[in-house]
Order: sequence, then structure tokens, then C-alpha cells
Amino acid sequence: MKTKITLVLVFAMALAFTGCKSYKKTKSGLVYKIFPASGKDSLIKAGDIVKFHFTRKLNDSVLYSSYGKMPSYIPLPLQNDPGMDYSPVEVFFLAKKGDSLVTIEMMDTLIKKGATQQLPPNVKKGDRLTTYIKILEVYKSDSLARKDVDIELAKDRPRQEKEMKERDAKEEEARKIQMQKNWDEIKKSGVMEKEVEMMQAFLTSKKINAQKTNDGTFVTIKEKGDGDPVLDGKYVVIKYTGKFPETDSVFESNVYTFKLGTGVVIRGWDDGLKLFNVGGNGTLYIPAYMAWGKDPGPGNKTNQPVIFDVKVLSVADTEKDATDAAAKVLPPPPPPKKTS
Repeated sequence: MKTKITLVLVFAMALAFTGCKSYKKTKSGLVYKIFPASGKDSLIKAGDIVKFHFTRKLNDSVLYSSYGKMPSYIPLPLQNDPGMDYSPVEVFFLAKKGDSLVTIEMMDTLIKKGATQQLPPNVKKGDRLTTYIKILEVYKSDSLARKDVDIELAKDRPRQEKEMKERDAKEEEARKIQMQKNWDEIKKSGVMEKEVEMMQAFLTSKKINAQKTNDGTFVTIKEKGDGDPVLDGKYVVIKYTGKFPETDSVFESNVYTFKLGTGVVIRGWDDGLKLFNVGGNGTLYIPAYMAWGKDPGPGNKTNQPVIFDVKVLSVADTEKDATDAAAKVLPPPPPPKKTS
């Protein structure tokens, strides 16, 4: 609610002054207006670091607003720096602490200057960019600005963490929807039976006994493990070695942390690892449709079956808890080599 009120006040202030004071232009042609504060601070100079809030609009649509978020900071370049021509930065040199600014950039001019790289793809001639700026503070040294940045970062961290969780949840839900769509297409394609038969034939030829999951991953369990079970929604740390069945050659070996059942790994992992507990190890024999399918896999081939030797190092509700637990059972990294 506070953010909305602040934005309304900013827009209302700009509109209130529009009719009673004329806009001016900078040397580069940028249209601007300054609403001076009552303070008697000196004008901002090159090298100063400006702390400010701003709202940027394309025509009547808000592209971004820093209100309710962390303020922005900018060290001002020399006044003859060509990079600031026809940009709101120009007007900072005409303002002081506490002032409010409005700048208007015309799309026709930006297009002529070739300065549209950072703009939305749907911009066109005749559009305008309006930026509303409130100068909060002006710092004369980087050390003072850095202290304030650290304070603002700490204040803004809860909002950032909340937004990150919301974004991750949306991305996870989108992946699950796509996973189900892909799975429905696989079941209709008829490849499952063929590729399961191929993997079964491979295992028979190698005299390997493996149990098959309902989805088609073949698993040999050397040790089930006596720790927590591997379940969907849990963070899992896996030590693995990936190989190609036809050559038994290793294409990758590593330790990986991920959230099971969310589509961040191949379906064969989400499927086969649920047969283990923490401390367990074994091998996953994964048909192509349960691996990368029609997409190029680690061998840069499509429809490539793969094998993974796996060991479950930890399972936890959070990524941090999972990685911390895994660190206790992983061998320490080798000491750095001595240089002469």
C-alpha cells in the first residue's frame, strides 16, 4: 500500500507542475523539469555519487519503479562524457539533494542515436520514455556511499528473498506443467516400449539384474542406505558418474544438489533415485526417453540412453541443510599445490 501511495504522489506532483511551469531542454535536446527542494545544498558535481529513487514509464506503462525497493546509486561521470548525452544523467548536474526531476526521452531521437538496446522490444517511433526521479542523498566519497549501500541492502534483503521464493515457486510450477505435457507426448509416441526393450536387451547381454520402475528406469541397488528416504520435494545431494552404455565410457563425474521431482534433472533421476535412502548407492540404467530424449545429450546425440552410478549423500528440506550434511561425508578438497 505504501508503494502505491508513493507512486501516486510522484505522478500527481509531476502533473501538478506540468501546467504551471514550462519544460526545459539540455544541450543534447533532452526535455526535463526540476522541482527544487527547499534546502540550500550545492549542485551535484562530477564524481559525486547520487542516491535516488525513480520510476520509468514507456508512454503510460510503468517499466520499473524502485519505490518500495532498494534505491539506486550512480557515480556521476565527467560532464563532457558522451555516454550521458540524451539521458536522465544529464539533469543530475542541474539538481541538488532533495530535488525531484522529470525527464522525457523521445523514441525518434533514441532511434536516431542508436540508443535502443536497453529498451523493450516493442518500442516504436512516436513513443516517449518518462523518468521521475527523487534525489535522496549525494555522497562525496565512495566509502560513504558503500556504507549506505550496505545498510540499504540489509533493509531490502527480506523483500528480495520473498520475491526470489515467489519466482522460484512459479518457475517450479511451470516446469511441472511442462514435465506432464512432455510425459503425455512420450506415452502417445510409442517410443517407451521400444526403448525399454532395447535397455532390457542391453542388461541381458551384460548379465545385469536390475529392477524396472513403472516409468521405465532400470535400477540396481548395491546399498539401499539406512538414512532418510529420497522423496519428491526434498533437496538431494548426489555423487554421480555418467556413462554411455555402448562404450562404457565416462562423460561426466561430479556432485550435484537439486530438488527432486521438479524437473531440474532428467526424468530418470527423479524416477530412479526414489528407490534409495541416504547412504545408498547403485546404478541407474536410463532409456533415452527418460534422459534427454529428442534433445542433444552429453554426447551431443539425440535419443541417447545413459547410465549413472549414484550415491545419495544427503536429503533435507532446504538446499543449505542438504549441502551442509553432504559436506560432512565428502572428503576434504586436496590442498593447493605449492608454487616455487
